[in-house]
Amino acid sequence: MTSRMMTGLVRSELRKIVSTRLWWGLLLGAVVYTAVQAGVTAGFAGVTLSTAQPATAGLDTAAGIRGVYAESLFTGSYILAMILGITGMTGEYRYQTITSTFLVSPRRSRVVGAKLAAHLLVGLGYGIVALVTALVVGGLVIGVRGHGLGYGVDRLWPSIVLAVVAVGLWTVLGIGIGTLIRNQVAAILIGVFVIFLLQPLLTLGLSAANLDSVAKWLPTNASSALMAPGVTIVDYLTWWGGGLVLLGYALVLAALGIVLSVRRDIS
Repeated sequence: MTSRMMTGLVRSELRKIVSTRLWWGLLLGAVVYTAVQAGVTAGFAGVTLSTAQPATAGLDTAAGIRGVYAESLFTGSYILAMILGITGMTGEYRYQTITSTFLVSPRRSRVVGAKLAAHLLVGLGYGIVALVTALVVGGLVIGVRGHGLGYGVDRLWPSIVLAVVAVGLWTVLGIGIGTLIRNQVAAILIGVFVIFLLQPLLTLGLSAANLDSVAKWLPTNASSALMAPGVTIVDYLTWWGGGLVLLGYALVLAALGIVLSVRRDIS
């Protein structure tokens, strides 16, 4: 297949995404979630909530500023980006358009590849919009608290760029999940349960058992490593190690999705 034909497939997948109301509904959710996350993070940075819990990194530190901007943009959008990726594949089966899609392009691996590329682009767009939201809301709260915006702190902009890339990669993870689990509701519920609920509990359990060497390889913790976090309960990977691990998760799920989509029958 020529690059022109592949570009046509990617454009077709992009049209599928923007032709529904789901993408901007999820984007709106990401904006709201990011705004809340950035506002709360900036509002309570450096505040001691109880004697049993140490204060978080303050707004006079690089870790505190990265938490307001980079970590907030990621935390506020990655789950919704994953759901977008899941629906990008499961929606074809739910609305029975997968047959016509594969008839137009019989090489199923190319269709999945085009979906991966299109959703990665949209996921990066989600990350950029979340970034603007974090900068506006977080910066406003930081200003109200009498601190500088901190745009020049150590590793802020590399962390922000990597956080945006991480959001994009989570759409690829979503495509992989959606290809493995074709039922849309089941795929979303399982994906959100494992990533949003089970993994944090698993992280806490592994950390309590002094198994940080295992916990740091989990996908969300690998994503967090990209943003150069401050003091945390997990000894994260290096930023580049976290990026490679997250990319590895995305590629493995995508490869499994391609293999299964080629082997499965469609009706």
